[in-house]
Amino acid sequence: MKPIFTPLEKIDSLLKDEMGKKAIKGLAHFIPDMEKEFERVKKALPFELTDEAKQKYIDLENINSDLKKYILESGLLVDFDWENWLEGKEILEGIRPLSKTSNLKICKMLTLIVKRDTFDFEYFGYQLRKGTILKLLKNLSENTET
Repeated sequence: MKPIFTPLEKIDSLLKDEMGKKAIKGLAHFIPDMEKEFERVKKALPFELTDEAKQKYIDLENINSDLKKYILESGLLVDFDWENWLEGKEILEGIRPLSKTSNLKICKMLTLIVKRDTFDFEYFGYQLRKGTILKLLKNLSENTET
């Protein structure tokens, strides 16, 4: 499966057209399953977990490959210089907070995660279990609804 990357100068128009909105809606279908799993762990363990500890309890293997495949084929990945995007790397490393942001930045973050996964085995799964991808997808869905 070959990933579909949209040129940086065309991503804004894609996000506004029907194809982009459909891709975002498709991603939103993964949100309830992720939220359900995070809630299951939260109820089972009555104390706050570190990101590392969460990795042992969060089980999202049932959606990992489907979600990754969907993202790769959605056209929401951006063709940009991801290797030199310091802000995105700092957000993923927890140096900067992941707050409400633009759809463009969310697409760039998803691209960074997918690209890094190609040489850092299971990086996508790590970010999925950590909750980063859930936050990105929720943010993307909320931005599109308004």
